[in-house]
Amino acid sequence: MDAESAPKVAESMAVESAVENGDDLEAEAERTELDGDIVTDSQQQAKDQDINKPQTVYYCGSALTEAMQQYPEAELNLSTPIQEGIVKDWGAMEALWRHVLFKELGIKRSRNASPVLMVVPTDWTKEEHERITQIFFENFNVPGLYLAEEPLMTIYGCGVVTGLVIDIGHNSTDITPILDTQIQRNAIQTLPLAGSDFDSYFLQLLKADAQLVREYGEPLDLEFARHLKESGVCQVLGKDERENKSRAQAEYNGKSFTVGSARYKAYDPLFNPDLVGKRVLNIIEAIHAAQFGCKAEKRQSLWEAIIVTGGSCQVKGLQTRLQGEIEDSLSVSENFGEFQIREVKFLKIPEYFPALKDSIVHAGFLGSEIVAKLIFPDPRNYINKVDYNESGPSVVHTKTF
Repeated sequence: MDAESAPKVAESMAVESAVENGDDLEAEAERTELDGDIVTDSQQQAKDQDINKPQTVYYCGSALTEAMQQYPEAELNLSTPIQEGIVKDWGAMEALWRHVLFKELGIKRSRNASPVLMVVPTDWTKEEHERITQIFFENFNVPGLYLAEEPLMTIYGCGVVTGLVIDIGHNSTDITPILDTQIQRNAIQTLPLAGSDFDSYFLQLLKADAQLVREYGEPLDLEFARHLKESGVCQVLGKDERENKSRAQAEYNGKSFTVGSARYKAYDPLFNPDLVGKRVLNIIEAIHAAQFGCKAEKRQSLWEAIIVTGGSCQVKGLQTRLQGEIEDSLSVSENFGEFQIREVKFLKIPEYFPALKDSIVHAGFLGSEIVAKLIFPDPRNYINKVDYNESGPSVVHTKTF
């Protein structure tokens, strides 16, 4: 691939978002080449200096798979733009956003009439908000932008304005109390315990299953464990449930095999972090810590509106186990004392959204869609071009959320 063809490859091999269990897994591949022509004229060399600079091409998803087959490994630099909830590679992040807007959605940059609602984590800084704002207005030419925080969109998707959002992601689990649309930032609990830990622990258990190893006949890796975890073979047992002694049938890469009792233990680190060597609160202790960060008179409304979401929330039995352990740790009573906890209730997407009502992992998307329909008809509700031209990126701090 010569330097002249690089932009064409970058355009045709555009970035695609790869999603695993609700968790976004972007990848970027960078390869550099120098033009092979020898130029003797110094002026021509100076004129062609920009042309001869290394070319950066971004690949992701299926395009990344093709690139890895086509080019030597030494020419590819693999990375994840977002690591542990923080943007580490803004170039790759911008390339992903560019692809979504202009390739997937078919928006024309020169005639961009589509305002954007961007959902961000609660712990992203003011500097990150400003950088997003600058990229979207200056590089993508959007007519408007609104930044919203993930937990808020999740409770809106469940039709409430108060709730306790438990987001079990790939690298962390975030527990966020929200009271009357206000995030209680001092009470947020973040555990470095999530899907990646379950994958690693599950893999250890699978490797200890001699019958599975013999039946599969190939080395087991994290992709194998992740596939099994997401295939529906895993289950979280409640306190009164017993393991099914029979082995479960499973398939991966065209090979059939059986899985033993390991399928009931993949999520145990969530309740016992010591299993993965982490000295942190378990999920039940973290939920209590988030509750105790709120006023006593408000806690009952939070116990009655718990939402479990995130890429690792869909395993069978998890919500039942959480509810059982929370109730065991509380003094639940039918008496109506001032601060007495009367009920622990888990919410889901309302029945009047039949296509999504059984898919709590999409609550954030639904909430974002609702907010977008409410704010975008009126330019006063979001950051528009006039606001940005007058105040620059800092306007995001005065006209958002």
